[in-house]
Amino acid sequence: MAYSLFIDSDVILDELLARHPFQLQSHALFVAESQGKLTLFTTASIVLNVQYVAARFVGKASSKEVIRKMLRYFKICITTSSHLEQGFDSNFLDVEDAVQYYSAVDNPEIDFFLSRNIKDYRYADKQLQVISPSEFLKLM
Repeated sequence: MAYSLFIDSDVILDELLARHPFQLQSHALFVAESQGKLTLFTTASIVLNVQYVAARFVGKASSKEVIRKMLRYFKICITTSSHLEQGFDSNFLDVEDAVQYYSAVDNPEIDFFLSRNIKDYRYADKQLQVISPSEFLKLM
């Protein structure tokens, strides 16, 4: 079965910055996508956040080039004003996490929301299961 996954920024950064030991799990996701076993989703704001963080480690020019290559792996979820309202009205401690979650929930193709920071999603309303990359890889 092919899965569709929403990928949070921490998982993308694990791959791009080769953050040990988490890079092994994130890399497996990108390999599975390239083999047609997964469809990966994220949002434009996550792409921008990842580029900003990566630029601090590898420089602005290198981070832009890496992001251009990374975009080939992803479909981009739309974030609407409704998602923003849901995020601000939610019980999430971080509005940005809530907005990402509701952007993913609104896409019926997505099977799981992947993040290493599971605790940040403890107030999610369970419309979409939030799991870690290691938990997901056990399901594959």
